[in-house]
Amino acid sequence: MKTIKKTIYVTFLCLSVILASCSGDDDNNDGDDDGGTGGTGGTEFLTAKVDGANFEAAQSPAVIVGATSGNGLMTFQGGTNEGKTIRGSVFNYDGAGTYTTGDNITNVNSLSYITLPNNLWNSTFDIGSGTITITSDDGTTIEGTFSFEGFNASDGTTKNITEGSFKAIIE
Repeated sequence: MKTIKKTIYVTFLCLSVILASCSGDDDNNDGDDDGGTGGTGGTEFLTAKVDGANFEAAQSPAVIVGATSGNGLMTFQGGTNEGKTIRGSVFNYDGAGTYTTGDNITNVNSLSYITLPNNLWNSTFDIGSGTITITSDDGTTIEGTFSFEGFNASDGTTKNITEGSFKAIIE
């Protein structure tokens, strides 16, 4: 009977710890009352022209811009409230500089333009051509420019993404 009580007690204790750890606030608001933008006062952005039309990542009701960096990989993306997204990835990332996409079969760097429900225009390996230029990376915020010709393998169409620029908090 002692063993059963002890097992129930340990199970209850573990469950309590798990549930308590899941009740935190994940809205990324750091107390600066800047809408959860990590203390930048809403300075994150991602803009571009898609076949000449303006693309701007959403700022409301939430900032839909983000970046990650670590272990030689850097990614950034921005999305609209209508479900359109621009995403970039650099493998073997080594800080500020220019990185290419779509220039050879071994280059896994990529730039993508995505629309809902299932449309993807991509520049990676030896498909399409593009550049990502990182102008600033202080370990907290990353900033740069990009452009590419994206290819849609489903229907054979292309999209030209030009004048791309972004600034995002590294998460």
